[in-house]
Formats: sequence, structure tokens, C-alpha cells
Amino acid sequence: MKKLLVITLCIVMVMSLAACGGGEADQGVSEDTIKIGSVGVTSGPLAFIGTPYYEGMTAYFNTINEQGGVNGREIELIVEDDEFDPALAIDGINSLIEDEGVFAIVGQLGTPGVLAAADIVEEHGIPSVYFGSGAVELTTLGENFFPVQPNYVYEGKLKAKYAIDEFDAERIGVIYSNDDVGLEGIQGIKEGLEEMGKEDALVADISFAPGETDLTAQVQQLRDADPDVIIVYTLAAGATPALRQINDFQMVDIPIITTYSNADASFIAAVEPATIQDIIDDIYVMGWLDVDDAGLAPLATAMNEYHPDSIINAYTMAGWVAGEVFVAGLEEAGDDLTWEGYIEAMENIHFTEGMAPEVSYSGGARQGVTHMSLSNIVQDEEGNWIFQQFTDFNEF
Repeated sequence: MKKLLVITLCIVMVMSLAACGGGEADQGVSEDTIKIGSVGVTSGPLAFIGTPYYEGMTAYFNTINEQGGVNGREIELIVEDDEFDPALAIDGINSLIEDEGVFAIVGQLGTPGVLAAADIVEEHGIPSVYFGSGAVELTTLGENFFPVQPNYVYEGKLKAKYAIDEFDAERIGVIYSNDDVGLEGIQGIKEGLEEMGKEDALVADISFAPGETDLTAQVQQLRDADPDVIIVYTLAAGATPALRQINDFQMVDIPIITTYSNADASFIAAVEPATIQDIIDDIYVMGWLDVDDAGLAPLATAMNEYHPDSIINAYTMAGWVAGEVFVAGLEEAGDDLTWEGYIEAMENIHFTEGMAPEVSYSGGARQGVTHMSLSNIVQDEEGNWIFQQFTDFNEF
């Protein structure tokens, strides 16, 4: 009787281990498909971000599928709309992993949702590749997380380097939003200046509340500091009143650097060039996508075929890059499509063939892209304000 009980318990334990281990890790993969999922905003006021983002991603996967897929398997993408609500992001991630049985999470969009669902992703051990977020926390979440976009702390360090190296800054003034973007950004600027031995160059460290529109007092304080370079660390909604006030105070001929999250035509439209006409050509934007006409051609061709009525913007490109990096891992993994095999493959890639200048996770690195450039806002021959690359791609 005791012998039978021991055998029964061993069988139960083996079955339990199988359910928690290799069987789950193989989910979402069949002989001819790889099912993946993403969560992001596709409805509501922020759909202008998610819609082109996922169009870029689907355009890439459709292109790969038309070419025969990866090792004979086509990619099936399921997108859950979280309306930029962290609670809905959690629901979406749970549904994708437990109900849909996806192989990987690819391109989850939006810092609040990404961080809210991170514990679930970590607990399951499912590969999660690319995040539409610059939160530095993503670099430390675990081995199954693979950020691509630069984080704001790193970007802040590189902004400080550009201020010193490109503009010979001796007096840097920073105005930033009191949120994750601005707080992580100012942290990076301070760290960068300290590492360069230039901490005394920071003469103004001024924050404002998210949603605050009257920044008269803050910009007055900035002007009184007499900076020779200004860093505006906030997204477009916060940058708009800051830049208008800087223009009104006639702080002209001073280079103004802002975050890569504003490197899109929608940012120029939001700030309305006519309201900042005295400083618009002083504005420089960080960028992490290395794209010329030749590099953009595959995306343009795919968008023309699969989303012919849509424009291509920075969000479209980001979605395309999410697909590129995920597929680079698939190609490296070959037929070993377990979670463990894919994670190992991602740690072996040194990807330089896509729009991102360089992506590598060797040695456990999770920084994502570390090469960035500066572009300034210029007027083209037709009078349109556009971004023009100003520097080569560099890293801190």
C-alpha cells in the first residue's frame, strides 16, 4: 500500500512539473504558426499613438508571412485594447497568456500598463519583447524582458553629453514634468554631468506638475538662471506651454533639447510653429531610429499594401521595429521555440539590420538601444517644418 502511494505521488509530481515547465513554455507554437500578443491603446483619445503603432507592426508581420514566415511558420498577432488603463492592461495580459496561449508578448504599449502587468509576465516567464515605454525599470525586470526603446535615464545622460559636446554648454537649464518621464530624465542628466565631471554646469532644475499649462513662474526662473542650453524634458502636452512661454520671454538663440518621444510630426503640430516662431529653429529632438529613404522603403511598401490610407510616422516605425527585433530572436532560435530557447537566442543576437541602430542583450544587458542622434526642426522648400538629422548616432 505504501509503495502504491509513493508511485501515485511521484506521478502527480511529474504531471505538475510538466504543467508548470516545458509544456507551458511551448504554448502558441504549431507546425505552421506562432501566436503572439500585445496590449496597448487602440481606442479613445490616445488611439492616435496605438493605431499607427500596430499598423506598423502588422505591416511587418504580414510582410514576413508573405515571404513564407519564419522557419515555415507564419506569425499571428492578437492585440488587446487597454484604453491606456493599467487595470485593462492586466486583464489583457492575463487573457493573452492564459486564454489565448500566446508564445510571447510583443510591443506592449504604454508605461502604466507595462509596469502594472510586469509581475504577471515575470511570474509566467513568457518572453516579452519591445515596450512602447522609456521607463528605466524595464531594464531590471528579469531575463524574459527585452526592452528596445532607450530609457529616459540613459537618454538624459546622452542629452547632457550632447549639450556639452555639441553646444559647448557651460550653463544648462532643465525644465521638466514631475512624472516618470521628467523625473527619470533629470536623474539621467545629473548622472551624466557627474560622470563627465561637469555637475556644476546644471544651473536650473525646475519642475512643473503634469497638466499644468501656466508655466510663467517656472520659465521666469529659467530665464533668470541665464542658461546657454535648455533641456525640456516632457512629452508634447507639457512641452507646448513650456516652449510658448520660452518664446514669449524671448529666450532666443539658445539650443533647446527635448526627448525622443517628441520626434514626430504630431509634436510639431501640437506646439504650433506660429506660436513659437522666434525659437522654433533652436529646437533639437533626440532620436533613436536610424532611417533614411532606403531604410524606410520596406515599411513604405508594406504600408502601401496593407494600410494604404494611413500615413507613416514615428509610431508606425516603432511598431515595425518591435516586429523586426522579435523576428530576429525567432531566426536565432531556429526550431528551438521554447521560452527558454527563445530567451537564450535573444541573449545571443547583435541586431544591426533594422531601423534601430543596434540592439544587443549579450551578457544579460537589457538597455535596448544606446545609440542616439540629434535632429533639429527646419523648414523645407515648401515651407513645412520637418526634422533634419543634426548629428551622427552616438552613445554615452
